[in-house]
Amino acid sequence: MHFLVTIRTKGYNVLEYILATIHRDYNTDHQERMEGILNALEQIAQEEQIPVVLPLHPRTKNILEKQQSRILKNQWFKIISPAGFLDMIALERGARIVMTDSGGVQKEAFFYERPCVILRSETEWVEIVNEGAGIVADASTERIQEAYHKLVDKEVHFPPLFGDGNAAERIVREIKGIF
Repeated sequence: MHFLVTIRTKGYNVLEYILATIHRDYNTDHQERMEGILNALEQIAQEEQIPVVLPLHPRTKNILEKQQSRILKNQWFKIISPAGFLDMIALERGARIVMTDSGGVQKEAFFYERPCVILRSETEWVEIVNEGAGIVADASTERIQEAYHKLVDKEVHFPPLFGDGNAAERIVREIKGIF
């Protein structure tokens, strides 16, 4: 990823990029929704001078190729193959912000303390939205841009909503105490 600029924060490298995933059929199969999302990403990338890393789901890639989308040739977009679990986690952890229609990616972004613009009309992870770490923007270009600026222009807090990450240690202590 030589095109990205690395900075240091919280003890690990953060690369200056937006991570975006778009795979749900109600986004990919409806051109107006897809255009709304892609227009927002393109405008943000150009205004902020920040690349967008886009691991493309095969369905999304096929649709963009059929539409001869300008995104495929846009200098601000780094189109990559679908990422495996460990690579995806690394991408999430390193991004400035995550924009996704994936429920799992929303929650993983929260675990890695990355704000998330949710490219859906609703989310199953309402706790993330209630804490201000995610914003539901749907496929609206304007709402996506507004959500991006709200999330990167303020300090976002990530309280331990889903535990503190130390459950395994507590379990081991309990088991050792039994034996």
